[in-house]
Amino acid sequence: MLTTLITILSMLTISISGLAIVLGIFLIKSERREAHKRAMITASIFALIFVFLYVLRNFLQSQGLIPMGKYEGPYRGLFLFILWSHTILAIINFPLAVITLRYAFKGTFEKHKRIAPITAFVWIYVAITGWLIFYFMQFLNP
Repeated sequence: MLTTLITILSMLTISISGLAIVLGIFLIKSERREAHKRAMITASIFALIFVFLYVLRNFLQSQGLIPMGKYEGPYRGLFLFILWSHTILAIINFPLAVITLRYAFKGTFEKHKRIAPITAFVWIYVAITGWLIFYFMQFLNP
């Protein structure tokens, strides 16, 4: 019951984070800087909550942080590609996000503008592939 609630909350938090990133992109393109800042801070907070919930859920289920071997269906090769690209980019995204936010808060916007599109792309990719991994394991697993 508790792990089900944590799973639902983690999916909700990463969805909000991903949507806030997309919203932040649209806001900055329309030059609404303050709204962009709020959207990106929201995305960051929800991403941190997600990571906490993810680690907590996996700790409670004693399954490790990476669900290797948990999917045995006909799309295992695709699943493993998505899983590994997701895992590697999720690890890379953390320092990218920290650097991007640091540039923004320090007011070094030229540096921020150079790295932010890369960070946003990786962040959105990680959010979408996280959903795909969940889908594979919950609905496609034999």
